[in-house]
Amino acid sequence: MQDRSGYLGGTDARLVGRIGGGLRINLEHYIRLAVAYGDLPGRYLRGVPKTEAMEAGHRFEDYFFEEIAPDWTPRVERQHVLRRPMEGLPALIAHADGYDETRGLVLELKFSRYLTADVAERYRWQLQWYYFLGAEKVRLVHGSGTLPEDVRVAFRTVEKDPEAQEQLMRGLCRIQEMRPRIREVAEMVELKDDNDESKGN
Repeated sequence: MQDRSGYLGGTDARLVGRIGGGLRINLEHYIRLAVAYGDLPGRYLRGVPKTEAMEAGHRFEDYFFEEIAPDWTPRVERQHVLRRPMEGLPALIAHADGYDETRGLVLELKFSRYLTADVAERYRWQLQWYYFLGAEKVRLVHGSGTLPEDVRVAFRTVEKDPEAQEQLMRGLCRIQEMRPRIREVAEMVELKDDNDESKGN
């Protein structure tokens, strides 16, 4: 499982947006934020098992960058990390599948049987997160079909949404305000674990 300690990334963007929209914070949310701050180790997060769909997504990335991207945009760097420092917060980062620094262009690749518009909506917060971290343009690269013999690729430029950007900022400001409570919950979680371990010995 990927270690998600010490930062908030693209997979956290939906949570940040929902917090900015007034989400009621539960224990699972507090634990994720505590791990992001480094108050708890990453083992407190539930692992996401690898699925066939995830494996297909990785194969599509390789196919795209090896077969299509060299001709289409040779300046693209794979797995580029965008960062935006903000005081009082964990590191804010995003791993762009592809990044053209000369144009500030992020490429986010998804392999899915759903319509491109539906994929864009499903990953709305992750795509807006790139803008929040400074991207000038975000393009969804949607693959579908069968790899490698029958692959269909659609491109969709994702517009920057001012309301989403404001909601992300509100979410991060709220997380800053929650910092004492996040630390307190982390201490409680660790104390409970220590007590459970003592009882087991």
